[in-house]
Amino acid sequence: MPRIRRTAYAFFSLEDEYVLDAASLLQGVVPMPKPMARIDAVAVLTGERHEIGRQEWSVLKSVPTDVWVDEERFDRRVIGGLLDKALLLSECDNGLRGTFRARDDALTAGAWHPYAALYHFATRWSGISISGGTDGDGELAAQTATAVRELVAEHGAPPGELAHVQSAHTVPLPARERHEPFYRTLMERRTTRTFDLERPMSLDDLDTILRYVFGCHGYAGASGVVCIKRTSPSGGGLHPVTAYPVISNVEGVAPGVYHYNAGDHSLALLEPLSQDEARAVATTFTCGQGHFAPAHVCFVLAARFYRSYWKYRQHPRAYAGILMDAAHLSQTLYLVAAERGLGAFLTIVINGRDIEERLGLDGIEEGAVAICGCGPRSGRESPLEPEFTPHRPAPA
Repeated sequence: MPRIRRTAYAFFSLEDEYVLDAASLLQGVVPMPKPMARIDAVAVLTGERHEIGRQEWSVLKSVPTDVWVDEERFDRRVIGGLLDKALLLSECDNGLRGTFRARDDALTAGAWHPYAALYHFATRWSGISISGGTDGDGELAAQTATAVRELVAEHGAPPGELAHVQSAHTVPLPARERHEPFYRTLMERRTTRTFDLERPMSLDDLDTILRYVFGCHGYAGASGVVCIKRTSPSGGGLHPVTAYPVISNVEGVAPGVYHYNAGDHSLALLEPLSQDEARAVATTFTCGQGHFAPAHVCFVLAARFYRSYWKYRQHPRAYAGILMDAAHLSQTLYLVAAERGLGAFLTIVINGRDIEERLGLDGIEEGAVAICGCGPRSGRESPLEPEFTPHRPAPA
C-alpha cells in the first residue's frame, strides 16, 4: 500500500487576493481584498511557488513530516497534485517524484536548516539577463541614472551616507595618513568594469591570485578533522568555498572551465572552450552583465555545504557563515589584484541553476553562491565606475 509524508522543506504563507473591479482600476482606486486570503506554498525541493486550495491545505495539515502514512486515507486526486508539487513525498514512486524524495533525503542528510534551504533554493536564478538588451556602458549608465532619479522621486532620498551618533562626550582621533605599501593597496582597491581585451593576463598573475586568495597555507586539527589556513577567515576554519575559474585570456592557459585544486595548486580542466565561448559562458553565469564577463578569469565561488554543516548542523546561521566566507575571499581577491595592478569585481547576481547544471553540481552537496573575477584594466574609464572625491575626517 503506497505511503506518503509531507516534506519538511516547504513553507506556507497567506496572500491577499483582490476582487477585480475594472471601473475602480480605471479610476486609480486600489482593489479591495477578498474576505478569505489565498494560501501560497513554496516547495524548496523545486524552488517553485504554488497556490494551495482549501482541500489541499486540509490534507497537508493531516500528513506528518516524520512518519509515513497510508495514501488511501485521502482523496487520490488531491494527493497526486501535492506529490507533483513536491509538497508531499511518496515512499515508492520512481521518476520525478522519486527525485523529489531523493532531494529531501539529501537535504536532511546534509544537515540543511530549513530556513537556509528556503533562501538558497527559492532565490536561485536560471536564464535571467539584466543587460536590458544593450552592451553599451554609456547606455547602461544612463539607465542607471534614470532608475536612481525614479527611486528618489518615488521614495525620497536614501538614508545619509555616513551614520553619525551625537554624544555628550566624543574622542577626537588623529586620522593619521598611512603611506606604507599595504595601505596604498587598500586605497587602490576598487570594482572594475572595463578590462583590456587585447592584453592577456600573465600566468604569474593567475598563479599569484590562486595561491594567495584560494590556496592552502597550512593545516591543523585532531581526530581526523582537518582545518586549513587561507589568507581569509572562515567559520570553524573549515573553508567550504572552492573556486571554479572560467578562463578566457591568460597566457599559457587554454580558455575553458576549470576547478582549482588547492591541495596540489593545479587547475583541472572540466570543459575546453574558445575565448568567445568562455566569455559567453561568463555572460550567462553573471545574468548578462557584459561589463564583468570580459574579465580574463571569472571565479565561480561554490560552497561544499556539508563541509560547514557537518559541524554547524541545521544551525540557523550556518548558511550566513558560508556567504561571509565567499565575501571574505572576494575582498582578498580585490586586495591581491590591486597589489598586482589588476582590476577585480564581485557579483551575487548570478544564474545559480545554470551554473550548477554546467558544472555538474547538484546544488545540495555543492552549489554556486557568487562570482568574482579579475584581469588587466582597460585604459578606458567606464561611466559605471564613479569618481570619488577624497575624504578626510573633519575635526569633531
